[in-house]
Amino acid sequence: MKTSRILKKELATVGSLNDLISSLEELSAMRYRKTKNSVLNTREYLDEINFLYKQVKNNYKRVIESSGKDYKEVKFRQPTKGTVYVFLSANGGLFGDVIGRNFENFRNYVTRIPADEILVVGSVGQKLIEFSDLKDKISYKYFPLSDSSGDKENLDQILKYCLDFKTIVIFYTRFVEILNQKPTADSVTGDIVFEEAISSFDKNQPQFERDFLFEPDIEKVLGLFETQMINTLFEQKILESGLSKFTSRMVALDSASQKIKDNLTKIKIDYQRIKHIESNKKANVQISGVISTL
Repeated sequence: MKTSRILKKELATVGSLNDLISSLEELSAMRYRKTKNSVLNTREYLDEINFLYKQVKNNYKRVIESSGKDYKEVKFRQPTKGTVYVFLSANGGLFGDVIGRNFENFRNYVTRIPADEILVVGSVGQKLIEFSDLKDKISYKYFPLSDSSGDKENLDQILKYCLDFKTIVIFYTRFVEILNQKPTADSVTGDIVFEEAISSFDKNQPQFERDFLFEPDIEKVLGLFETQMINTLFEQKILESGLSKFTSRMVALDSASQKIKDNLTKIKIDYQRIKHIESNKKANVQISGVISTL
């Protein structure tokens, strides 16, 4: 049985841990609010832009094919490589299960639909691959990127490398609501690559197959997307991933905080009980001493 001295030390230790978790929770909540505003203020607009990009590129492909010519990239962007998968992970922990679930989605696609190259962003993703069955199946390039926004230097390096690929597919976790983060895979180069690219909109209508009139012409419209929108769409996926991570961290810390508080209450009850027992024992000894002198 623990003594009151031991329980008092446990109270101090768990109390300090509770203070630390509370501080981290508050910091995560601040980052969550800041990132949420940044993401949700532009999400709907950029989702529509991405959808339009897919429609325009699909239209361009069908226009070229119907003319009897071979489909090729427009002159505005001339990538030299095929498809790259970009797995967005994290550099730190305490993000709950969002990174693990995103990795499982990534691993599933890599196994079924291999890419020409794999990019892993964040040291956690690198460790997940090294300790998984993918280690001996794929080779990959690692890029660091801060979990906080503002790491422009590393982000520019990632973008510069990715722009040499015809198709860029981002694997990230999309914020739905506080308790719901969805592992997602989507292209930022206007390609319809996975079912998610279609199912995120109306499942019942083949909207990518619709024909449009383009002014001044389809190549110039597509050129606008090719030269100006890829970077913006890529950065939006980074922000989406960050929002999902900090939301999950906030929820995980809140759960941990509640467990610590419950444990703290239990220790306090045990401490008071042991103090009472020790006090009774001390009183009994004193009474026995008095009686023995009579």
